[in-house]
Amino acid sequence: MGHRDNASSVNVSAGGLPRDMNGLISIPVQRAVQSRICGSIDSWEDGFENSDSVDRFFVTSYIRHTPRAEAQEIADTAHVPAGTATLDEKSDGTIFAADSGPPPSNPPPPPAPVIDEPSKDQDVVFKDDSQSAILAQQQKNEEEENANLRTDDDDDTAFVPSAGVQKLVELLRQATLEASGGEPVEFTEADRKAWDEQHPCRSRGELRSLYAERKHMKDVPINRQWNLVFSEYEKLHRTCTSRIGDLQRYFESKNTSSGCKFLVTEPHFGLGNKLFHTSSTLMLAILTQRVILIPKATSIPALFCEPFAGSSWGIDDAFHSLIKDGRKPSEQFFKQVDHDRTVARKAKGTLGNSLYASAMNDEWVGPEPRFWCNTEQKYMSSVTWLTVSGCTLFVHKLMAIDMFRRAMEDLFPQKIVVTYLLRSVLLPTDPAWERILHVNEVYLAGAQKQVGVQVRFFQEDEEYKLKNEQINKRITKCMWEHKILPEVCPANPHDKALADPKFADCNHKLTAEDHQNPKVLKVLIGSLFLGLHDHLNDIYLRHEMTTTKEAVGIIQLTHELIQGDGQEVDTQALVEIISLSMSDILLITPMSTFGGVIHAYGGLIPWFIEFGPEKDPAVVCERGKGIEPCYMGASQYYECKYDDAGQQKISDVVPYLQDCLAIDVGYGYKLNMIPEGYGMQMTPENSKDQDFSID
Repeated sequence: MGHRDNASSVNVSAGGLPRDMNGLISIPVQRAVQSRICGSIDSWEDGFENSDSVDRFFVTSYIRHTPRAEAQEIADTAHVPAGTATLDEKSDGTIFAADSGPPPSNPPPPPAPVIDEPSKDQDVVFKDDSQSAILAQQQKNEEEENANLRTDDDDDTAFVPSAGVQKLVELLRQATLEASGGEPVEFTEADRKAWDEQHPCRSRGELRSLYAERKHMKDVPINRQWNLVFSEYEKLHRTCTSRIGDLQRYFESKNTSSGCKFLVTEPHFGLGNKLFHTSSTLMLAILTQRVILIPKATSIPALFCEPFAGSSWGIDDAFHSLIKDGRKPSEQFFKQVDHDRTVARKAKGTLGNSLYASAMNDEWVGPEPRFWCNTEQKYMSSVTWLTVSGCTLFVHKLMAIDMFRRAMEDLFPQKIVVTYLLRSVLLPTDPAWERILHVNEVYLAGAQKQVGVQVRFFQEDEEYKLKNEQINKRITKCMWEHKILPEVCPANPHDKALADPKFADCNHKLTAEDHQNPKVLKVLIGSLFLGLHDHLNDIYLRHEMTTTKEAVGIIQLTHELIQGDGQEVDTQALVEIISLSMSDILLITPMSTFGGVIHAYGGLIPWFIEFGPEKDPAVVCERGKGIEPCYMGASQYYECKYDDAGQQKISDVVPYLQDCLAIDVGYGYKLNMIPEGYGMQMTPENSKDQDFSID
C-alpha cells in the first residue's frame, strides 16, 4: 500500500515508486514514456528543458515525488529543478459501485426505449415503433435464450456460459433490441455468403490451422465464452450500422434516436502500437455495448479483414475530422461529472444529452486516471460518441473497473485476453495472407522446430553500432544455455573442449543417412539490421556439425535500417509479425510493442533479451511471466474520488494485475533508473498454466 509523505503530500509506494497527484507518473514524464514506447527515441525528452540525457527523465520523475529535502539534494546533484505535487483529498460524496455495495432503497424503473423526435432538417429518421412490438420481440428473444446460449464451436459438447458472460450477453442483446426498434435486422445465410464473397478473408478459416501445425507448441484452447460474446457483439454492430445507414449525417445532426452509442478508436504510430490500442478499445466497446469505428487513415481497415459480418467499421478522413472537431475535450466531461456530484448535488449518474461527443484522453497518455473509476464510467454511458486515442495496450486495466471485472474474469479464466482479441478482429486480408503463406511454404516448411527472434534497436543505427556485438553474444548464449538451439562442435578435432560431455556426440560424424533425413531447425529473425543474421550464419555455416546433429538455418526477410511508415511498410510488418508468431520458441526485445504483438498472436510465453548493462551475476535473457504483454507506463493507483476504490493500489484490489518484469521495462538503462511498478501485466497464478509447449 502507498503511504503519504507529510512534507510534500505525495503518494509513494512501499518500493519507493514515485506517484503524482493522480497516482501516475507525471503527465510530462508520461508523455516522454509514451514517446519512448510509441515513437522514436529522439522525442523522449520533449517537455524537459535543458535535458542532457535520457537518464535525466528518470531523475526528474523521482525528484517530483520525493520528500522536499531529499528532492532538493538530488536536484542539486543532477541540476534538475525539484518539483512538488499535492494530492487532492477524496470527496465526501460517494456512489455505490456496481456489485460492490447496496443498491438504492428506491431504484428507478428501467427506462423505456424511447425514440427521440428527429429535428426537421434530419434525413435519418427511425420508425416510431410501439412499446408492445419491442416487448414482443424481447419475449421472443427470451424464449430462445437457453437454446442460443448453448453453442458448439469445434465439437459436439455443449456448454452453459458463466454468470458474468450471461450478463454481458444479456446487455448486448438488450442494446441490439433497442437499436432494432423492435424489428430485428435479418442476416440470413444467403446474406452471410454474399458478404463473404464481397469481403473474402481466408485467414479467418486458416490461421488457427497453421498454429496447430507447430511441432513443439500446442495452440491456446478455444474460448467458447469469448466466441459467444463476440457473436452477439457482431449482431449489435450490424444492427446499428444497418438501421442508421449514413453515420456521418447521424453524427452531424446529433441524433440519438437509434439508441446506439459509438466508440471511435484512434491508434497511432507503428503497427504493434496500433494493434495493441485497437484490441484494447474493442474490448471496451463490447463491455459498454458501443459500436467501434476506426479511421481508414490508420491503415488498419486496409490491412485487416472486416471483422463484423454485414457491417463495416472503417470511417473516412472527412467523417473523422468532423468527429474531432465536434467532440469536447475529456477535461470538460470530468468537469461536468464534478458539477453533478458536488455543485448541483443531484448525483444523477448521467449527463443527459448535455454532452454528445467527448474525447477520453489528450491524444498521448491513454485514458485519463479517472477513466478507471466506476462512477465516471456510469456517466460515460450517457455520451453518445466517445473517442479514445493512444498507442499502448490497456485492455488488462479494464479489469480494475469493478463494473467490468466479473464479465472479463468469466470471459478469460485462464488470463489470456489479447490472443483471442487479435485472432478475432485483426485477421490479415487476403493479399497479406498470401504473402504470409508464401513465407511459410518457401522458407519455414519442413522445420523440426522454428525459433523466432525479434531484435529492435530503438535509436536505430547509432545504437546498433554500439550494442550489436554485445546483443548478438547474449542471444547466442541464451539460446545455448536454455537448449533453444544446439551448440556447434569445435572445428579443431584436437580442441580440448571436446572432452566436455556436452560434445560427446561430436566424435561421430554425419552419415549419408543423416543427410538423407536431415533434422532442420529454422531461425526467423525480425530486425531492421542484418547483424544477428550474419552472426548466427557465421557460427552455423563455418562449423561442420552441431552437438545434436541438427542443421540450423537462418532466415531474415527484410533489413530496412530505419523504421518507415505507410501501408506497404505496415503490410510487410504484419507478414513478419504473423510469421514470427508461428514459432515454437520466441525471443524478443524488451519494451517493444512489435515483439509484444508477436507473442500475443502466437500464444507464446517469450524470452526477453537483456539490453541493459552487464550484471553480476550475468543475465542474458529471462522468460516472461505469461502470454499477456505488458501495459507500459500504466498508473498503478486508482484516482476515484467518488468510489470506494479511492486511491488504493490496483494490485491490492485486483491481485493478478502485477508489475511487469524488470527486464521487460528496463530497456538499456541503469539498474536503479527503472522504478519498481513501471508497467502493469495480467499474470496467471502459475506461469505453467499458460505454457503450451510440448517439450
